Amino acid sequence: MVTLWLGRNMALTRHVLYNIPMRVTIRHKDIELTDSLREYIERKIVEPVGKRLKREAVSDAPILDIEAARISHHHHKGMVFCMSASLTIGTKLIRAEAVDVDIHPACDRLKDELIREITVYKTKPQSLLKRGARMAKQYLRLNPAAWLRRGSRERDEGR
Repeated sequence: MVTLWLGRNMALTRHVLYNIPMRVTIRHKDIELTDSLREYIERKIVEPVGKRLKREAVSDAPILDIEAARISHHHHKGMVFCMSASLTIGTKLIRAEAVDVDIHPACDRLKDELIREITVYKTKPQSLLKRGARMAKQYLRLNPAAWLRRGSRERDEGR
């Protein structure tokens, strides 16, 4: 494991290559990234994201940046742990954040939000295609006499 110190209380921890061609960066700020926490993040976030992106093109190799942070030092209770992730697929950026009392529930919330955003990204072309098909079907279902009527004016066909 390679750790690079980026500044005050911030470190960059290892780039990992998984079975899919995805680059993963796990950063932590004001929190110690133990081996168990790193494995938890990989098991709960990286693997499900990898499963949903395994059919992406190799030229659009996804880049997943995960950051685990403690929001403030002077608060000891409440929502003080923050997890954020940004997933870059080609030119598209998918971002998700989660804040919770403990780092593990924040990680679980982040996974749910990220999976939701990936699902929206992957199903958008199909939904646009279905929307166009619905409009075409509605247009074809109209009576030909109704085609002439546009708004408040009628179109002259013979001229």
